[in-house]
Formats: sequence, structure tokens, C-alpha cells
Amino acid sequence: MIEVKYGKRKVVSYRGNKMVVGGLTAKNKIDILLYISTEFANSNSREELYSLVLTLSEEIFEVDNVTLRLWDGKLLRPERYLQETDPPRRPLKEHEGFSGRVLAQQRSELIHDLSLHPELLDEGETTRCVCCVPVMYKENVLGTISIEKDIPSFYKEDDLEILEAMASQLALALNQMSLISGLIEAQDRINSDLKMGRSVQGHIISSEVAPWNGIHFGFYYEPMVEVSGDYFDVIRKGNHITLLVADVSGHGVSAALVTMTIHHEFRRCIAQGMGLPEIMEYLGESIRPKLPAETYFTAQIVRIYNDLSFSFVNAGHNRLLVFDGESASFMHMDAAGMPLGIVESRRQDYEERFGKLRPGDMLIMFTDGIPEQRDAKGQDTTLERFLYWIH
Repeated sequence: MIEVKYGKRKVVSYRGNKMVVGGLTAKNKIDILLYISTEFANSNSREELYSLVLTLSEEIFEVDNVTLRLWDGKLLRPERYLQETDPPRRPLKEHEGFSGRVLAQQRSELIHDLSLHPELLDEGETTRCVCCVPVMYKENVLGTISIEKDIPSFYKEDDLEILEAMASQLALALNQMSLISGLIEAQDRINSDLKMGRSVQGHIISSEVAPWNGIHFGFYYEPMVEVSGDYFDVIRKGNHITLLVADVSGHGVSAALVTMTIHHEFRRCIAQGMGLPEIMEYLGESIRPKLPAETYFTAQIVRIYNDLSFSFVNAGHNRLLVFDGESASFMHMDAAGMPLGIVESRRQDYEERFGKLRPGDMLIMFTDGIPEQRDAKGQDTTLERFLYWIH
């Protein structure tokens, strides 16, 4: 409730003219403007804003009625009012009634005696004095606010100025809420797209890898958001099984889309029986033209054969971790090769390394998302801690 106190106004005749005495003083006006600004700043919804217009108008202006109308592009429709009129309010066209005229002219009006302007009233309306102002944000007219009294000459210029300030605050608040609403809707669409992307990406990420030739496979995959630029695949063909781990630069949808391309191109390579350096060349050259600007990806491929020998190529990815079961120790295995998508990829630029698995050995392929993770204390996981967990 407004705490600014002022005397009741009266309309008196003085030397043949109507004039208002009492009501707002200059100090009241300043206090009320500050109060209006504070109240609008604390409103959190359109409903609160509309109700606030009525409440403030009733408290400040000693109204008989208040009408808030909103423009829908064709008609000025009554949105909120203090009490229904007889005849009931109706939507107005531009130039129709005092509200339609204010809308069309985009200019406030104080009409002291509407009985002198019957064209601005519907038959039966009793309003005699009105202040009507446009609700505008920049050049856009959103609607009108009118304060109405059944006594002629009841309002004065001070009332019009305060009502204009209220309309400006309302327009600003409505615009901010529209922006926030637009952002929320956009975020909802993004979240929906991300969930759909997660579902699609989930279909290309292996959910289970069966044991093969005495070798057991385990994996852990967790995207930072709904979708990820990290990818792995395991494909058995003939006398060998081929494993790929890739990491696309960046995060989110664009990186995830690249993983889908990698998925299809990698499987094409396997179907065509390509060797590992040849696969790296093909992935780089087939995907590079499709990559977003400043995007590249690293990759690591391991191929294990029936006799438990294996070969390995690397394209700027983390080194392959090899666990020696006999000595219970880790060693790093690396091979020369540039990340893919930056420059031309040639098979001769990707070194192929070889090794042999024995019972108890492990090969560990991973992306940098593991060692770069932070715990609850903000400490990096580090490769050393990662190895400790595995061991």
C-alpha cells in the first residue's frame, strides 16, 4: 500500500473556471514516482504488472475507474479494469474513443470534460474527465492506460505526468519479460534439441561389447552435457577387431554432429578392409571439408588380431596406455601423427606401431575428459590418479 499521504482533491469554480484544489503536491509527486519505479521493479509476472497498474491508479488518482488496454495489431483490447462499465467495454480500433485516439496519435491526452466530446464515448458512458496515455517501448505502442472520473475537470497535468511515468515503467517491464520469456523459450528449444541429439548419439555409441578371443572389453562414456564430442566404436571383422576413440574440439551440438560423421566414415573404412594409416587418411580427408570453422579432432585406433598381436596408430590423441600384467606396471605407447581436419592427411604421416598381448595385460584408450576432470575440492584428476584407480 502506498505510504505517501495527501489531501483529498476537490473541483471548485473560481471566476467562472473549474479548478482542482488539494490532492498531489510537488513533494508527493517525487515520492510517488519513486514508489512507482520500485513497485514495478519488484514485479515478476505480467499478471502482477497488470494488477499493479490498477492498484497504483486507485491509490494515487482517486479514480472511479481504470482501464488498461493492449494492442494486438488490429484492435485495442481491454485487458484489465477496475470495474465493468455500462455499456461493457469493447475492443477499439485506431482513432476510436479516447483510447483509440491516443493510440493512433501516440500522444497522451488530458480531457477535462468529455461531455464536450461525445464522439469519444459510447452511449451511456458516464466518464467525464480522463487522462489517457500510450504504453510505448521505443517506437512500439503496446497499449494504453486511462484513469477515469465521473466529475469534470478532476485531473490536472501533474496526474498526466505521473500516469505517463507509470506507462513507461510498464512498457519497460513488459519488454524485459518478453525478452526473458523469449530466452526461456529458446533455452527450452535448445534443451529439447540436445535431448534429441543425445538420443540420436546414443544409437551410435556402443552400449555393450561382447568378449572376443578371450579378450574382455569395458568402457565408460559420460558426456559433459546432453551431447558430446567424444566418441568410440568397436567393430569385429574377419580375424581382427578394431577399436576407435576420437575427441572433437569444442563441445555441444556442433561437436556431436562431427562424431556422427566420424561414426559413418569409420564404419565405411572397416567395411572396405582398410589398414590403420589408410583409415586415418580417409577420415581426415573425407571429414575435413565438412568441419565447422576452427574445428578438428584427434583419434586413436587399435586393431587386435586372433593371435593377440595388435597394431596402433595415433592422430594427435592421448598416448595408448599398456598395462603389463606380469610386472603390474603401466607403459605409454605413442605413434607420430597430426590431428585430423587441420591440414591434409596422408597415410605415410601416420606411424603404425605394433605389440603383443599376454594374459593379464590391458590396453587403455581414453579422452582428455578423464584426467582433466575436477573433484569436489576443485583438484584435477590427473593421469596419475586415473592410473591408480585402474590399478
